[in-house]
Amino acid sequence: MEDISESRAVRLSWDKVCSIVSEEIGEILGLRIQCRINVAASSFWDLTFINYRLPLPKLCQLLQETQATPEDWEDALPDEGEIDVNGIGIVLAEKLISRHLKLTWEHHLITEDSLWLVGVTKNENQGFHAGAADQRSFR
Repeated sequence: MEDISESRAVRLSWDKVCSIVSEEIGEILGLRIQCRINVAASSFWDLTFINYRLPLPKLCQLLQETQATPEDWEDALPDEGEIDVNGIGIVLAEKLISRHLKLTWEHHLITEDSLWLVGVTKNENQGFHAGAADQRSFR
């Protein structure tokens, strides 16, 4: 039993994920954007904007606000010649979730109906407020 440890986890429905990301985009950019989640084989997800294309300067503003790494920038920016994007990838979306919930996590688990954040810790000097998120402990 020594190799078993307890870890805090948070479950977010995909609707809640869309709501959180839309709210953060609204707070940072002052835009109201509807979105939908695309889940691929329980290993990847991304977010597509509904009837909206985000101009590159606005995408760069999101990346700056979330303190994205150079690798995050490379992942988020479109191929040459594109002037806007119709969605954001998992990395930037999770940075927006982390910013909103004021927490970090070690791993995520993708299911058909939810995103699980596993190994959750509060960001320093900020309380945990997952809102409608389902908080659980695993052993």
